[in-house]
Amino acid sequence: MTNLAAGAPLELGAAPVGRLSGLLIDSARTDRMLPFEVWYPIEASDAVTPSVYELLPGTGFTAAGAFDAPPTPGKYPLVIFSHGRTGTRIAYTLLCEAMAALGAVVVSADHPGDTLIDWALEAAADDETNEMSRVADARLILDAAFGTIPGMPEEVKAVIDTTRVAVGGHSYGGYTALAIAAGAHGAVDVRITAAFGLQAYTRAITDADLASIRVPLLISVATRDVTTPAALDADRPWRLISAPDSWRVDVGDAAHQACSDVGLYAELAPQVPDLPETLRTYLEETAAETRAEGMRGWRESVRLQAQIVGAFLDDVLQISSERSKQTLSALARDGEVTVQRRSN
Repeated sequence: MTNLAAGAPLELGAAPVGRLSGLLIDSARTDRMLPFEVWYPIEASDAVTPSVYELLPGTGFTAAGAFDAPPTPGKYPLVIFSHGRTGTRIAYTLLCEAMAALGAVVVSADHPGDTLIDWALEAAADDETNEMSRVADARLILDAAFGTIPGMPEEVKAVIDTTRVAVGGHSYGGYTALAIAAGAHGAVDVRITAAFGLQAYTRAITDADLASIRVPLLISVATRDVTTPAALDADRPWRLISAPDSWRVDVGDAAHQACSDVGLYAELAPQVPDLPETLRTYLEETAAETRAEGMRGWRESVRLQAQIVGAFLDDVLQISSERSKQTLSALARDGEVTVQRRSN
């Protein structure tokens, strides 16, 4: 296999990170299959063999901060992360590694019907189907993590604290997180104790559903996002949501792909032999926003988004309130970052 390098990790947490892959099968939905990745804290002495993410058959990239090693014994909060439209379970590796390094178990699965391959093959599902499927996928991951269905590695289940559970996502994945927290497409899932959306797509969530969210919530906004601009996808939920602890963070000089690996992929693309030209063009065009004049570079954008999510998770999942305060203080020193927080 051709192995490329992802560069340095974001280095936001204290714990080295391990990674495993798996597959969930939903017998209730015609054996719908969800390939997934899971990241978790490991012992420093086990951080020996770096993980490799397979991008294409025969081509992968070495993880920035994840290793092939078992979890450190203990109990860690669970974070489920939902990818955006045309994304995949490994389209946010730097962010997921950074969240796990805080001291959490992080799971990200493909949403069949809305991945890059589905769109490339013109086999994507329609919006209504995707929205229902995404919420059901998140519930399936919860079922596996809680041990009510098979599929989650036993060594991972053993370290999950099922009393601390966050669901988050980017873009359409932000829809997934807010929709399941609101009880859209089914009853409110009481297993969820926090939710977050990064450049979240929220237009498809009703006012009533948004107003019904009752768990701590983070909305992260990139001020130069033209795909899910604040006027369409952040201002309304921020006005309607009356969660007990609500956060809104606006990041200047950042755009829609502020938290994804798209910039990384575009950097790696020239090194990939026989990469289909359509895919190369897609990556270049999608990553172009991070190279526009006056924009933060992709790595700085991802680092900032990881800091924002880290401060939120550290606080609401009770990982480290002191580290949360320190991170918020650091964010406050960035003149282009605005943090709003309210209690209801």
